[in-house]
Amino acid sequence: MSTFIQNHPGEQDAKPKGNPNHNNQGLLYVTLLLLCIPLGITIPVLKRLTTIGKIENWTMYGIIAVLSLLTIAMIILVTKRMMFKNTAEQKKYYRLAGGLTWLPQEKREALQLEAPSCYHTGSWVETLEYWPAEIRMPRKTRFTTFQIVTKEDRLAANDEAWKVLSEKTYNERIDQLFAGMHSRLFASDKQLMTDQTRNAMISRLEELTQLPERYITSCWEPQGSNPAILVWAFDLQRIIELSRTSFMAGLITEQKAWEQILKAADYIHALFDEPDAFFNNYRIGHAYWSNDFKQTNEMAQIQKAYNNNCKWSIKDVSWTRKDHNILPDVILNGCKDYVEEEIKKNAPNSIGFQPGNNDNN
Repeated sequence: MSTFIQNHPGEQDAKPKGNPNHNNQGLLYVTLLLLCIPLGITIPVLKRLTTIGKIENWTMYGIIAVLSLLTIAMIILVTKRMMFKNTAEQKKYYRLAGGLTWLPQEKREALQLEAPSCYHTGSWVETLEYWPAEIRMPRKTRFTTFQIVTKEDRLAANDEAWKVLSEKTYNERIDQLFAGMHSRLFASDKQLMTDQTRNAMISRLEELTQLPERYITSCWEPQGSNPAILVWAFDLQRIIELSRTSFMAGLITEQKAWEQILKAADYIHALFDEPDAFFNNYRIGHAYWSNDFKQTNEMAQIQKAYNNNCKWSIKDVSWTRKDHNILPDVILNGCKDYVEEEIKKNAPNSIGFQPGNNDNN
């Protein structure tokens, strides 16, 4: 493949663009000054030497021409190096991080599941870290074209979003997500809600996502030999997101992060036929979780922008469908155990054990 390079952090162009404004203006001015001052001194000296007959006119003009060309060449060289300093620093980061390069197909397929949101924020999607991270650096290193995310930054974000500050709480959240943190609630709502309440929820999800009602209701039903998808895209994608940020926070090893990411990605590729099918289901789960139009509308625009505008190479990675036999029972049976337990909790008590029945006759 080509030389490994990603978008500049925070930007959506597939590769870093030339930019002289990455803290380079002062250096450019100093360079111009150091080159032009000697030239400005040399020209009057040469003219004086010509006047007193020390050198010929053609010699003077020749020297001036050569010096001028050298000055222009130096200015172009320095400007070019400064224009593409962002590319040079990105390569430096990969080198210091142990020689990061293109990931194998399986890992790229997994990270492709984060591509729409990464494109929206200009985050990296070809490396485990989605932003240059302190955890990768062997020593404290200064970069001028992008900021390094510290472990403390990621810990603070983890705490705010997930209440995850240790490997123990990371494991707990991952287990909950693999158990269907939101999918099992979605499955139980179908059984426990009254028809009126359930229909109101379906209408609300339709309004929030602008996805058809028939698609929303189909998420509850197995399709042929395929299990019900519920909102598994939302649960499983969050495993990938949490694993990436927890690695950057120094809570888990790179190996552990990849183990969980690849496991979640395999389940996703066994449930969905292609990226849009996955992301539509993710949007249903996101709407079910947030119940907020501002957020769900932004998510719809993220999907649209990625499909229409993104030129990143990750978009061209093929989608490999996995066999259903890799799926755990909780997915295959539609969170059956949880739903049955919830039904029992909400079922009327047997005669003689109903609350308030104190009739001993």
